[in-house]
Amino acid sequence: MRDLLIATRNLGKTEEIRQSLEGLPFRVLSMAELGRELPEVEEDGATLLENAQLKARAYAKSSGLLALADDSGLEVDALDGAPGVVSARWAGPGATDAENNQKLLAELAALGDPPRTAVFRTVMVLAEPDGREDWVAGRCVGLIPRQALGGGGFGYDPLFFVPASGKTFAQMALEEKNRLSHRGEALRRVRQLLIRW
Repeated sequence: MRDLLIATRNLGKTEEIRQSLEGLPFRVLSMAELGRELPEVEEDGATLLENAQLKARAYAKSSGLLALADDSGLEVDALDGAPGVVSARWAGPGATDAENNQKLLAELAALGDPPRTAVFRTVMVLAEPDGREDWVAGRCVGLIPRQALGGGGFGYDPLFFVPASGKTFAQMALEEKNRLSHRGEALRRVRQLLIRW
């Protein structure tokens, strides 16, 4: 059984990934479970793919393990695709989920009553310490409600409503979210990559 390092400090994201990869011959390790500190990686890429590559390559090299990194972005049509690649830090460096969510609601409110359509995208990169790598992507189409709904999840989950389920990500059980979400779609492709590797 091989070790697979999840290159994020986000515990919610780590649990989603761990559940999606159950049954594969990999021991999924969080950054905390690694047992040693790895250097921070600055996400200064211009795209989701570039940011995921930066993290996957750096953590594979510094840990000596196969690493899986992702970068996700919420693209709101009425905001010309913002916050996009800066979703995690849209309200400023070190912004909390609540601050990013407040900014999103305020930006939409300032436009009056715009269409509230949005797409959540993710890109995931698998990288070996020797430089071998591959990547996959996933997307989910939804709507931004006028207020946060649900107490689960993380990030923009309370503000991303999936019409097919009648719920926001924050209202879904983890299994349902993994079935419908952008990250869930990408992780099904990661499973296939891992099987081939």
